[in-house]
Amino acid sequence: MEVMEIEVEEGEAQMEHVVEGHSEESDNDNADDLEIQVQTEDTKDNDENESKAKKAKETTLNESDVDSDQSCPICMDLWTSSGDHRLCCLRCGHLFGYSCILRWLQTSCTSGNRRCPQCNRRAAVKDIRMLYAKKLTSIDTSELDKLKEQLNNVSSEKNRIEMELSKYTLRQKLFEQQIASMRNRISELESQQSEINVHSCQKISKHMIKKFHLDRSIEICKDGGCRVLDYNPWFGFLVVSQKSTNMLFSGYGIKKIDSDKFQPRQFILLHNQVIRDITFNTTQHSLLLSVGFDKCAKLMDIQNHIILHTYQTGSPLWSCCWSGNNSNVFFAGAQNGSITQFDIRQTSGAVETLDNAGDRSPVVSLATVPFNPGSGISRGGFIACHLSTCYAYEQKDSKYLPKQIFLEGPFISVCYDQKNNHTLISSRPNARQPHARHIVCTIEKDSEESTICNVVHTFHAGNSQQLLSRPCYLNIENDTLVAAYQESSTSISLWSVSTGKQVNSLPVSDPVVDMCAVDVSNNLYLATLSSKKVRIYNHG
Repeated sequence: MEVMEIEVEEGEAQMEHVVEGHSEESDNDNADDLEIQVQTEDTKDNDENESKAKKAKETTLNESDVDSDQSCPICMDLWTSSGDHRLCCLRCGHLFGYSCILRWLQTSCTSGNRRCPQCNRRAAVKDIRMLYAKKLTSIDTSELDKLKEQLNNVSSEKNRIEMELSKYTLRQKLFEQQIASMRNRISELESQQSEINVHSCQKISKHMIKKFHLDRSIEICKDGGCRVLDYNPWFGFLVVSQKSTNMLFSGYGIKKIDSDKFQPRQFILLHNQVIRDITFNTTQHSLLLSVGFDKCAKLMDIQNHIILHTYQTGSPLWSCCWSGNNSNVFFAGAQNGSITQFDIRQTSGAVETLDNAGDRSPVVSLATVPFNPGSGISRGGFIACHLSTCYAYEQKDSKYLPKQIFLEGPFISVCYDQKNNHTLISSRPNARQPHARHIVCTIEKDSEESTICNVVHTFHAGNSQQLLSRPCYLNIENDTLVAAYQESSTSISLWSVSTGKQVNSLPVSDPVVDMCAVDVSNNLYLATLSSKKVRIYNHG
């Protein structure tokens, strides 16, 4: 038993020794592991510190590099990629702002001792080279440069405008002085004109004592049908259109009236329908032109009573006149608004149809305008009145071109006074103008395509004008009169062109459709035509 106990005790002692040995080995192993872990952590800390230091050093280097790459060593400002301070270098390789190194070489150095401000090597302006680097960090001043350029442009424009303003201000002052001078001149002329008017009125008053009075009345046709009349001063007779009184030869023709005793003479049949206009040729005095609703224009030798030629058209004709610059050419105005040109030397037909500027209303009246360098139709031509518009025709390059006369219609007639270069245009009442108007005006040239109508007088008639009654001019000594029929008062009014006032009124018993001046041996008469009668008024 004792032996077993000893063996057990020895076994337990051995076990404790083994356990203690194992425990000591375990403690040693743990200590070694801890030392290794500490060493590892120290190594990591050292590596991190070295990395941070390296990064800090790199950052410091990069910042230094950026500073050296981006700033000019002369002005210490950043250079740019464009403009005056853009990046450049010298032959030695040092970098500068262009404006700085240029100023350095040109002004800071003597001409014989130009050197680089960095390395002191010799340099010249021609050594400056612009640099274009891909990785260059520079300030983009292109937008700023554009704004500067725009600012310079605006400043230049402002200076230019200010100079122009000063110039125009000076011109305005000059014009104001001229206007003041002209106003003074106008005042002087008005005072002179008033004196002239006084003397003119005194002279005119002497002649105004002579007034028109009815001399005789001549019956032309009992059944009516008279429409137009004209006077031939070269052969001394009136011609009046009338309806034929012969049952075998129906139609319309003209009757000659001797101006010596105002006795009716021959009747000459011309047209199948109403004659609308007649006029004598001012060069070939025996030629009478007539147009009518039968669409015909007829040329007649009034001395020999022979119809020389008949010209056919496609529309009823309302008016006619001879050309003012060619006595062989005449014009016929139609109901459809067309104006046809004829030449008496060409019997085959019309020469051409003129441009009517789109007006399709009837051509109610045509008036010859002779050659006159001082007028608006200087080369000669004619004036045409449609119902709605009025045009002046002047020849240009063998063609007659229209120029509108800007007056307000509807129009009745037009006639021309060669003595005063005046045009008389008559119109009916309208919505804006409650009275019939007889406008005395001058036609002046504005350009090759337009005219200016200068109104001398506007004579207001009655508030009714149904008939296309034609007025006329009467040239008396030292004055010109305008005679026109007034429907509202059933009278003929006469106005003075010199004074613009009405000087006479002649009562009539029936409507007047046409009138003309008759000068016989320096005795002036006014011939008026109604549908049946011719009345002769003597000025004396």
